[in-house]
Amino acid sequence: MRVVLSSSLEKANIGVSRALGAILDFFYEFSDVFRQGTFSLALCAVGDLLAGVSLGFMMDMLRLLPGLMILIPPAIDMRGNVYGALGSRLGTAMHIGVFSPDLKDGVLRKNMQASLLITILMSVALGFLARAVAALFGLKSISAAAFVVISVVGGVISGVILLFVVTALAILGYRRNWDIDNVSAPIVTAVGDIVTLPSLYVAALLTLLLPEEVILVLFAIFVALAAACAFYGLDADDRDVRRIFRESVPMLFVAGLLSAFAGVTIESRLESFLTLPALLIMVPPFLAEGGALSGILAARISSMLHIGTARPRLMPEKDVLKNFVIIYMFAAFVFSLVGVSAWAVSHAMGLATPPLTRMGAATLIGGLLCATFLNFFTYYVAVAAFTFGLDPDNECIPITTSTMDVIGVLCILLAITMTL
Repeated sequence: MRVVLSSSLEKANIGVSRALGAILDFFYEFSDVFRQGTFSLALCAVGDLLAGVSLGFMMDMLRLLPGLMILIPPAIDMRGNVYGALGSRLGTAMHIGVFSPDLKDGVLRKNMQASLLITILMSVALGFLARAVAALFGLKSISAAAFVVISVVGGVISGVILLFVVTALAILGYRRNWDIDNVSAPIVTAVGDIVTLPSLYVAALLTLLLPEEVILVLFAIFVALAAACAFYGLDADDRDVRRIFRESVPMLFVAGLLSAFAGVTIESRLESFLTLPALLIMVPPFLAEGGALSGILAARISSMLHIGTARPRLMPEKDVLKNFVIIYMFAAFVFSLVGVSAWAVSHAMGLATPPLTRMGAATLIGGLLCATFLNFFTYYVAVAAFTFGLDPDNECIPITTSTMDVIGVLCILLAITMTL
């Protein structure tokens, strides 16, 4: 009996030792991911909390400009989609050894040029899209001209800032031997959210102050500029610029449409969010963290497919599944942080908020639901793009982050219903 018991304990100890060894090996293997990703995701959470506070201060603007909420998610996402994809492409260029920090020529200049063209074109497109979606769902909204002016002015301001941030990050990462795939998506998401909402606020305020005739003149100028960008991008002399433009724009249209539906969902329940402003403050960081996590996974899988460490299989391979586990671990951390920080800020500002435990539970449950969806969805989008000869860096981040907006809104609404 003692021999059997001793043998069982010995086997149990061996099993525990092996499990602990496997866990330690896992953390050692992905130590750079955890070190760089945790910092950038925490920065993203703090930055997007500031964006949430900005949205809280925009409550009066949301009432004065009906339908504006429809534009906010796609406008925020478009900044992340365009410049997150830029960071992903530059990260891949570093992995395969073709990146050079030369602004006059090479990969960096071509990507910057393509990103600016796309920013102007898609800003105009989002303005029309927001008005069309509002009409489709029978929601009261401002005119198409006002939507376009707000979208372009806000988009150009935030786009220029983000272009500088991504360029500086790429050059710094190149010189310090960072893996840009681990840091670009969260940082771009955080900076994008921080600058996009204030930029949209400035643009919306400008629209309220300017005479209608001036708005119509600006509208005509912006539409003409977008048409010029489209013609130039489709027929650019440089093959790389032309490819980035042609592959990115169709997917960005789809991404913008998906994000607009997220805006419609919030717009239709806007009064409920305004009743508990803490929930409104929580929305930008919650959606942004979903986008940042999908951006990290998309960038990593894209690089793995390019360099051959992952193959486009129907069932994810072991190395891909390890990345899924990383995303779950990140999700548990960042979504809990979002709930606690949103509650703390709302409480400090004297705004109506649910209890801390319920707020944290709502964001954690909703976040884990998001993580489950984004793991598989991001993988199959990257595999599909790669299989059909497209660059996953151009296709994956826009479609996954925008889809996560819709899924994120549904997940957080479900979690709020369950916990609040």
